[in-house]
Amino acid sequence: MQLLGNPCVHPEYDPVRLRMLAMDPQESARADERRLLAKWAKPSRRRKSWHSSRPSTAVDSVSATEVEAEVSGEKSDMSNTEVEPVKRPNLWVRSSASVWRPWERVDAIDYWRSKFLAADTSFRQLRDTLGKGEDDAFGRSTTAFVTFEDAASAHMVTQLSCYPNPGYMKARLAPEPRGVYWPNVWISSRRKWAGFTLKWLSIFVIWAFWSVPVILFSSLLTPASLGKLFPSVLSSEHNLLRAFLSTTVPSLFLLLFLNMLPWILKQVHFVTGVRTKPDIDYSVMTKMWAFLVFNVILVFGFS
Repeated sequence: MQLLGNPCVHPEYDPVRLRMLAMDPQESARADERRLLAKWAKPSRRRKSWHSSRPSTAVDSVSATEVEAEVSGEKSDMSNTEVEPVKRPNLWVRSSASVWRPWERVDAIDYWRSKFLAADTSFRQLRDTLGKGEDDAFGRSTTAFVTFEDAASAHMVTQLSCYPNPGYMKARLAPEPRGVYWPNVWISSRRKWAGFTLKWLSIFVIWAFWSVPVILFSSLLTPASLGKLFPSVLSSEHNLLRAFLSTTVPSLFLLLFLNMLPWILKQVHFVTGVRTKPDIDYSVMTKMWAFLVFNVILVFGFS
């Protein structure tokens, strides 16, 4: 996007050819890719060089050489083809080569290409080994992801009955890849229902026992209890400190104590088999709201 623009306005832009060159790990493909990127780059990303000051006849001869090479089917080479330099995007990455230089500046396109090719190779190897051995760490999953070219088709499938038995196969819109909690994708349906039951049992247990420390804090942090613990501090001579201990300290302790609750609820959802992070966040938010209403307004307020 930074180099070519979105969309690319060059009349000869070919995204299929560029993708094939980007996925090719050979050095000849890198030379062809750099030549095409320099040719299709936005005018603002091109650098002025001595090539632009050459006569028009030299430029015409280079163009004719390129056309002749394409017609004959020969691969282009950076050493034989003059390419107008462009401002390629760069990226700072952590380097372990030198202690004094922990960061180095690399080409962003080459860096993310190598990351993508490594991840694609690992995924292909993992896909070939799934369910083909006794030492398989994952096995077969009960969840599948289907990609549609049209968004309307995906919405229609989610509203259809995909299997004769109701509830046996359910289809719904998938979240973004970063919103999937991948360790829970491989769990079976029985374990998912067991985790669903365990989740609600854990929430009810936390709901029942969470009010005990809240009542304890509220009773210990009352002005009468603080007056027994610090009689000299809560005397009439320290009005400001007495007001701080009577009003701010109880709310501060309650806030710090309740801040542990979202983390505990999120861990319960992770262990019990919830597969999407948006569902986890929404469930934690609703249960946290119910906990606050019950513990702060009812328990802490009336105790």
